[in-house]
Amino acid sequence: MTERNFKKVESNMSFWKPESIGEEIEGEVISVNTDDFGLNVHVKVNNEDITLPSHKVLQNRLSGVKVGDFIKVQYIREELPKIKGNNPTKIYDVWIDKQ
Repeated sequence: MTERNFKKVESNMSFWKPESIGEEIEGEVISVNTDDFGLNVHVKVNNEDITLPSHKVLQNRLSGVKVGDFIKVQYIREELPKIKGNNPTKIYDVWIDKQ
C-alpha cells in the first residue's frame, strides 16, 4: 500500500452558529453566491469573514442582499417542526442598510 502524506485543509472562514435567543451579528456583505445548499452570504465583521447559516428562513430574508450592503441579523426563536423527526425551524429578523 502506498504511503500518503495527508495535510488537513483549513478554512479561512468562520461560521456564525447562534445558540441563544437575541444573539445577533452585523457587518458588510462581502460575497453572495448560490450552491447546492442554497444562498451563501459572507459578512465582514471586525476584520473577520463570517459565513451565515444556510437555514431556509434566513436565506429567504437575505435573498435581496448585495455585496456592499450592511446587514444586521438577529436570531429570534425556534418553532417546533411540523413534521415529526425534523429539526426545529430557526427564525431570524434581518435589517439591510443599502450602501
